Amino acid sequence: MKIQKVIKCRIVHLTKVKRELLTQEYENLQKFLQGDNSVKLYSANKQQAKRYYKRVKPTKEYPLSIRKDLIKVKRKNTKIAKYWARIPVAGRRGGVWVAIKLHQDMPNDVEICESKLFRKNGEFYLHLTIQKEIDFVKVEPLDYILYATPSFTINERTVVIANDIGEANPIVSVELWGFGKQRKNVRFLGREVRAIRQHYNWLKKSVGRKKIKHALKWIKEHVKHKESRKVADVLHKATRSIVDRSVELRQQGFEPIIVFGNLKGVRRPRIKGKTRCRKNNRKVHTMPSYKIKHMLLYKALWAEIPVAIVNEAWTSKQCWRCHSTNTVVRKRMFKCRDCRLEYNRDLNGSVNIGNRLLGYMLGNRADVNQPQTPPEYSIPFSDSVCEGRSHRL
Repeated sequence: MKIQKVIKCRIVHLTKVKRELLTQEYENLQKFLQGDNSVKLYSANKQQAKRYYKRVKPTKEYPLSIRKDLIKVKRKNTKIAKYWARIPVAGRRGGVWVAIKLHQDMPNDVEICESKLFRKNGEFYLHLTIQKEIDFVKVEPLDYILYATPSFTINERTVVIANDIGEANPIVSVELWGFGKQRKNVRFLGREVRAIRQHYNWLKKSVGRKKIKHALKWIKEHVKHKESRKVADVLHKATRSIVDRSVELRQQGFEPIIVFGNLKGVRRPRIKGKTRCRKNNRKVHTMPSYKIKHMLLYKALWAEIPVAIVNEAWTSKQCWRCHSTNTVVRKRMFKCRDCRLEYNRDLNGSVNIGNRLLGYMLGNRADVNQPQTPPEYSIPFSDSVCEGRSHRL
C-alpha cells in the first residue's frame, strides 16, 4: 500500500539570476493559462498546465506543477542549506538548483512525486509530495474499515486509542487496555478551535454591520485564510500528539491501534417545513471533522500504526457500561437512568467507539461490553487527564 505526504519548503538565498529565471517561468505560466501561447515556457510545465487547469480565473495565480521525473532533491549539507532542489525552467538547460529549507528532514527511502511551486509575497515555496510503500492492506467488512497488516489480530498487548470527533471538543481520546477493561490517558484536544471560530465569526459579523466598502473581499483576503491556518495548526498538533503516543506505546512493546467514527451524513441538509437553529447549524457545518480524519489517517499510516474507522451510530446516546439507551444528554453531561452512570458526553462516545471496534474484531460484543465495575456516579479522579493534567468530569 502506497501513502503520500507533503513536505513544505521555502526557497532561500536566491541569487539575482535564479530569482529572475523562477519569476519568468512562474509569470509565463500565468500568461499561458490566460490564453497567451507565445510565451516561453518549459514544455513539460506547459503540458502539466493543460492537464490540470481546465478552468482558470483571471485574478488568481496558479502554482507551477513539476513532474516527478523532472524534480530532484539532494542532501548536500552546505553552509547555505542542508537540501537543494532542481527546478526545470525554460531559461536554462538542466534547470536551476536552489537551496530549500524544509519544515522537517527528508525521510530515507521515499519517492518524490509531482510537486508544486508557489509564490507568496514575493517569496517562492516548494511543496514536495513524497511517497513510500508500507506493508498494509485496507479491509472493508460490513461495519468498519481497517488499515493494518494482513496478520493483525487483537490480543492482550493491544491498546485501542479511541477518538470521538465533535464540535465542543474536536477530539476526545481515550486508551482502552486489556480488551476494554481499563481506561487510561483521557485527553481533550483541540479546544482552541471553538474559540478561534467564534472570534472570526464575530469579526465577520462586525465588519458586515459597519457596512465597509468591499467588505466581502476584505473578509476573504484577511479573515478566511487566517482562520483556516490557525485551525489547521491546532488540529495538526492534536493529531500529531495522538500518533506520537502510539509510536511511544509501540516502542514499549504494545500494539496500538487508532480508531475513530465515520461521520458520513452528519451534515444533513435542511428538511422543508422543519425549523432549525441557525447557531447550531453553523457549528455543525463548520466542524472540521474531515480535516481531523484525514490528518489522523495519513499520519498514523505514515508511522505504520493500524487505523480503523467504525460506524458511530448511537455512540453518544448509549451507555458504554450497561448499553442502555434510556439515557439523558444535557450539554456535555451524559446520565444513564438504568445503571446511574454520570459521564462526559464526548468521553462516553469515545469509549463506545473503542468498544465497538473490539466487539467487531473479537466477533462477540458481549465479551467486550459486559459491565466491569459496579454502578458509579462519576469517574474516579485519576481516570481522566485533560491535556496533561488531572481533570474531574
